[in-house]
Amino acid sequence: TLRDVVMPYLRQLGDRWERGEITIAQEHFATNVIRGRLTGLARGWGAGHGPRAIVACPPDELHDLPVLIFAIALNRSGWRIDYFGASTPVDDLVRLVGRSRPELVVMAATTTDRFDPILGELARLAIDVVAHEQAARTARGPREHRADELATEEMAQLAHRERRILERVGVTMDE
Repeated sequence: TLRDVVMPYLRQLGDRWERGEITIAQEHFATNVIRGRLTGLARGWGAGHGPRAIVACPPDELHDLPVLIFAIALNRSGWRIDYFGASTPVDDLVRLVGRSRPELVVMAATTTDRFDPILGELARLAIDVVAHEQAARTARGPREHRADELATEEMAQLAHRERRILERVGVTMDE
């Protein structure tokens, strides 16, 4: 229903606003009605035993309904969700990731230019997570050692790939 009904409706609503067929007030009213229904589905979604995901929009991104819908879908697949919504400051996101150590961090925006000012911070966040995992592995017992080693290797490869992508677009990393 979310994919086949709600998302197309939101797209049509935005198109109607863009064409001048409805006012901003009408668009806000309709999206807030939908937001209320969707947040009702989100009750208790941080509880449970599944993997944890942090879901947010980057700074200056106000359109959070698509990422809210994605978070609901993740939750319905067994994930615990920490949802921070629109225009989440990157410094706050870094602190939250440091505290909760989620298995997944999702940031979504309507346009890629919302990420341009924060690419370096996001890349450093990925590297910080790898460093934390390496430190945590040394504090754990021998049983967990190999699983942690595999996870750390996977995260290091991801961070390396992300670094190469950022360097290609002109963002350099200071370590």
